Amino acid sequence: MKHFIIFMVLIFSGLSFFYYHKEDKAQMIEDRTIRIYASSSFIAKWGPGPALKELFEKQNIFKIEFLESPDIAMTLQKISFENKNSTADLVLGLDQFDLSRQATKIEWQPITQTITADYVPDIERALKNQTRFMAYDWAPMTFVGRQDMSVQVNQLEDLLKPELKGRIALQDPRTSSPGLQMLIWIFETKPTEQAIVFLKALMKQAHSFSSSWSGAYGLFKNRQADLVFSYVTSPIYHVVEEKDSTFVSLEMKEALPLQVEFAGIPATCKNCQGAEQFLRFMLTREAQKIIMAKNYMLPVVERVKDATEFDAIKVYRTVPVKFYDQDRIDKWINQWTEIRKNEGL
Repeated sequence: MKHFIIFMVLIFSGLSFFYYHKEDKAQMIEDRTIRIYASSSFIAKWGPGPALKELFEKQNIFKIEFLESPDIAMTLQKISFENKNSTADLVLGLDQFDLSRQATKIEWQPITQTITADYVPDIERALKNQTRFMAYDWAPMTFVGRQDMSVQVNQLEDLLKPELKGRIALQDPRTSSPGLQMLIWIFETKPTEQAIVFLKALMKQAHSFSSSWSGAYGLFKNRQADLVFSYVTSPIYHVVEEKDSTFVSLEMKEALPLQVEFAGIPATCKNCQGAEQFLRFMLTREAQKIIMAKNYMLPVVERVKDATEFDAIKVYRTVPVKFYDQDRIDKWINQWTEIRKNEGL
């Protein structure tokens, strides 16, 4: 009987050890997962996400789980609502307007003091006063057309030429970051009264104001429009993917606005160490090349685009990245909305 009791104790102890060891191991594996919110285009099989995940997991003990972010504002609201119950370790795809408007809704981990890189000058200036967000790609924005265009466009006023009436694909600044970029570009380039007069005239020139960049670009690509407001990197997509070199980005008399994509670590992160490790990885030359080639944006690290197709992209004169307060942005959007309503569009 005594031997039987000892035997049962040993069995129970072994099972208990196995159970708790298994639970600890599962917890350890769980802790290695980095949950990252990113756009559908970023995590799609043709986007940079899968290639970044594969390379990162080969080099690190951490595992990547991408969570689709269909709308950055909704994603940030979700993280804010969930608070400490949020599973988000990292958020990708924030632009400078999100940092001004949406990102203030949640608390972020300070990261830029510990993550450094040999940034290109434009990005180094943009990060000068940033302590909680890291830039990972960027591109100036301008108008994109075709080489066979019969109308010369090299300044904003040229958009009002009669030949372009109904032939310009634009984005709605209320729903589209590129649309907001253009609206702010106009108000920052012209005195307020002149900007309002210009916008009234531009309303009649536009083919439409799409809710997204992709909607406007689709109209342009299908030749329903002759011009579209887009990225200077857009033509290189057609060269690489379609072997078509007829698309061109236009140099304008006005300095061009910059679109920068940022990443941030919510203060409620569970795997904060892993998230920071992934950010460091995103600034390596290998990762920057993947982001550049798959996202069709410029790398933030110096000399990454050297000797690639992207080296041929003309980066025209640009204005420094600015971070606007919510009231200013709202004022410009309200003015645009009022003009559109009064023009009966």
